[in-house]
Amino acid sequence: MHGQKFAVIGTGTIGAQVIWQLAKKGADVTGYELYSPGHSRGAAGGETRLFRHMEAEHVEYLPVIGRADAIWKELEKESGRTLRNLNGALMIGSEGSPSTENALAAADRLGSSAKVFTHKEAQKRFPQYALNDDEIAILDTSAGTIFPERTVRAAADAAVERGARIVRESRVGDIRQDGDKVSISVNNETAIYDRVIVAAGAWTSSLLPDMAQFLATRRLLSGWFLPAAGKTIDGILPYMRLDPNYSYGLPTADGLAMKLGVGFPHHLPVTSPDTAPMRISDVDLEPIRAVARDLFPNLDDYPMRAQAYFEAYTHSRREYMNFHPTMSNVFVCAGFSGKGFKNSPFFGELAADTVLGRNLSVPEAQFILDFEHVAKAPV
Repeated sequence: MHGQKFAVIGTGTIGAQVIWQLAKKGADVTGYELYSPGHSRGAAGGETRLFRHMEAEHVEYLPVIGRADAIWKELEKESGRTLRNLNGALMIGSEGSPSTENALAAADRLGSSAKVFTHKEAQKRFPQYALNDDEIAILDTSAGTIFPERTVRAAADAAVERGARIVRESRVGDIRQDGDKVSISVNNETAIYDRVIVAAGAWTSSLLPDMAQFLATRRLLSGWFLPAAGKTIDGILPYMRLDPNYSYGLPTADGLAMKLGVGFPHHLPVTSPDTAPMRISDVDLEPIRAVARDLFPNLDDYPMRAQAYFEAYTHSRREYMNFHPTMSNVFVCAGFSGKGFKNSPFFGELAADTVLGRNLSVPEAQFILDFEHVAKAPV
């Protein structure tokens, strides 16, 4: 590593964690950010994200979540900032569905920190939710709310404190590898690095056209809902509702409103966040309003506020963490939607250790690097 120079393109959800980890490990690293760390246009927008130990898709991620949790605590200590509020979260699912069975398997492995409630028990314990007759609930007592913009800024600031540089409000226009060096163009100048890590989120396909075949770029919406007249949402917990009725939600920090969101089928396909529509119509809002009507008897069904932001998915819904298909010194971090923010500290460590040639802190996580992603025409 001595004498090598590293660049991180994008200092958002993942990139801020990567540059912090590289700086911690003594690397000479520069980050490039289109806006400024903690901006609301990308995947870190929306004020809150869900941290959970429960896993409803791939139980093999449980060691990853455990390591991420430890690094979360480390970042909070180093930054001196509160980045999470871990007061518990619910996972709601239909009995017998594959995702619910996975969640129950995860709950079994988590032991006393996960509590399973029958439908009748859940409705008595959590009356704020109107569950379907076949739905049960699992309380993840160590889960809760992440404050995403604050987290990104904390990681970026911690990196700078350790000697990293972040070039703000700068657009990287081109990335090329020539021999064992990688050049990037930014602000009409060219900089040369030994390794480049691209963590550009929804801008990845625009920056690296070869990656478009692996990614689906989407515009997501969040809606914030106040209680109906005479009602309250006191004591309501963050939640995730599993397929086939997928949705998620978190109360605002002041407890006065509930943020709700829906899944991939309701996300607008876009080519790039730079050209995507930002106007939110009533038609756009209807899937989120349907969640408010269906699951929350105490909420008004029209949002007091709505926000659009952008994310990239892989076709498998598993993160792409590997070297670029044709540039061996460019490491790509993309497609984290669904697992990204809660595990972002670990993904930052994984990327840093990989480009530095170090052993993984969680050897079982090798499957993330080894996963073979399917290429498809952009949709």
